[in-house]
Amino acid sequence: MYTPSHFSSDDPEIIDEVMRRYPFATLAGNNADNQPFATHLPVVAERDGQTWRIEGHVARANPHWRWLEQTPQALLVFQGPHGYVSPSLYEQKLSVPTWNYVAVHVYAEVSTVHDAGEKDALLKRLIGRNEPGYAEQWRGLPEDFQQKMLAAIVGLRMVPVRVEAKFKLSQNRPAADRSRILAAQREGNETERDMADWMARLTGAA
Repeated sequence: MYTPSHFSSDDPEIIDEVMRRYPFATLAGNNADNQPFATHLPVVAERDGQTWRIEGHVARANPHWRWLEQTPQALLVFQGPHGYVSPSLYEQKLSVPTWNYVAVHVYAEVSTVHDAGEKDALLKRLIGRNEPGYAEQWRGLPEDFQQKMLAAIVGLRMVPVRVEAKFKLSQNRPAADRSRILAAQREGNETERDMADWMARLTGAA
């Protein structure tokens, strides 16, 4: 990912927050013909120091897992808030529009999970992160139904080998410009307000 130094971060706490707040990630790699292929999937990221364990699952009918077994490297993209920035907010009128955004790229070694018990544990961790109250309902479903559902998925475990974080939040603009951008975002939609929060935290804009 192209990341000028003023947009880059290696802070594990902030990176971990992005992975947790925006867990619907894009898993990108190549298919059997060496052509780009992507799968969108919810994941659970757990951190120990500066090391993450990331897991998720895909439908067994999705051929992506087979290609990963052949070439077990992939790029996992976490997309945070993003939005248009109007040049009307800049003091310098010889300016052009841009797009601000938050993104984390994880380059990972991937392994597949086929054991039913391990997949069940993986699902419980995913449920626990998103809807803890559903866990009891899942455990109460008929055994044959659970096994059928588990057989229909393949688990994925991803071990990061490199993590890149980009927070493009107008750090390259003067303070007065950032203040106007922040004010405009705070008056915008939910995604823009989310981006404003990141901008205030990471750039000191007010």
